[in-house]
Amino acid sequence: MKLQVAMDLLTVEDALELAGQVAEYVDILELGTPLIKAAGLSAVTAVKEAHPDKIVFADMKTMDAGELEADIAFKAGADLITVLGTADDSTIAGAVKAAKAHNKGIVVDLIGVEDKVTRAKEARALGAKFVEMHAGLDEQAKPGFDLNGLLRAGAEARVPFSVAGGVKLSTIGAVQQAGADVAVVGGSIYSAADPALAAKELRDAIA
Repeated sequence: MKLQVAMDLLTVEDALELAGQVAEYVDILELGTPLIKAAGLSAVTAVKEAHPDKIVFADMKTMDAGELEADIAFKAGADLITVLGTADDSTIAGAVKAAKAHNKGIVVDLIGVEDKVTRAKEARALGAKFVEMHAGLDEQAKPGFDLNGLLRAGAEARVPFSVAGGVKLSTIGAVQQAGADVAVVGGSIYSAADPALAAKELRDAIA
């Protein structure tokens, strides 16, 4: 299982600093949507140039103009980008077309999708590299949220998937047991007193 760090920061400088601290322990460097909106796709370019050996994931959350937005992000240095699962099939297909042209990949983010299992299968059929079983920060803040719904959906869908939604040291074992291809960790790394140590502990827990 790969380890992905979601860098939900707001400046390129902060993202580069965090990436430098944790790159040794993670496989995928994700530029969160707020970072891309605040700093633009130059942030993607900067992170890819600093870490050419890492998979750089641009969390675009594309909802329309799939081929165009994907093409822009791939040209900026992204290896993977997200298209929302609630987007029209044609938007996902357009993004996949751009991904094939660049030899890159599309991840379909199932945030806000009610029937994640069905949509995961549809997204995979449309050419998604994998799907992301994702609960956003607002959903995680609701009383009673837990990760198990995402893990069950991932296991049931039987397609390659990642899990994002409050993954931390105490739950990463369950994420791996559910069969996830990628564990996405945000706050547990970037909010830690020692992000490098937090990333190392997560890496060790997977190993």
